[in-house]
Amino acid sequence: MSTEAQIDAALEAVVSAARHHRAALRAGAPEEQIWRAYVALNNATVRYDDLISEVYDEVTPWDCEYLEAESDAPEPGPDEPPLLPPLPEVPATDGGALMVSVRHRRDYVIPQPTRLLTLATEARRTSWAGVDATHAARPVTDIGEAVNELVQAGDGTVAALDAYPEDLVPGNGVLVVNAVRRPLTFADAPANGGPDPLLLGPDEAQLYRMDEEIVDEDTLDEPVVPAASLW
Repeated sequence: MSTEAQIDAALEAVVSAARHHRAALRAGAPEEQIWRAYVALNNATVRYDDLISEVYDEVTPWDCEYLEAESDAPEPGPDEPPLLPPLPEVPATDGGALMVSVRHRRDYVIPQPTRLLTLATEARRTSWAGVDATHAARPVTDIGEAVNELVQAGDGTVAALDAYPEDLVPGNGVLVVNAVRRPLTFADAPANGGPDPLLLGPDEAQLYRMDEEIVDEDTLDEPVVPAASLW
């Protein structure tokens, strides 16, 4: 039986896919990109419909069936390049298993940096009070440190920042899936002369990228300067 959390996540996927489809239309994206956004929205809808049918024996007003991104995709014109470039050779480990790196960037606007520092200082005081009284009493004075403190005060992931929508206003994001050969280790950090863990090596490959565009109809004409970016 599906859980309420799974249903909520499926609903959020529908909303995200709908926004992505809307952004592709707004941007005048190529027909192939719009098609893929349509398929993602369709399949997210089917998933949500299936879950509420399973749990509540209810349905949505959308009559959809799962689609394959390649099926019925628009064909390129005679002078147009193929819709999809050939998939690069994917590196595998010695045992044949594939190792992937999933990277998610989300940009945020911080309307009141001072307020964010205050929130982070309070989060630190609460989180560390019974662990390290000296650290708990130390105020947060840096924006990067503040964001980290709020992440650690939550579940340890960027999702923890969703609890502060007025102080960290979400902007555009991107999710990338890469095939990699070497696992992430911190002994070979850039500070020690090691490679940048966010850069692909010559024998590694990007497998997938999903752009997430946040569109606020009420503030389309207002200039916004991103104040922080998280990977």
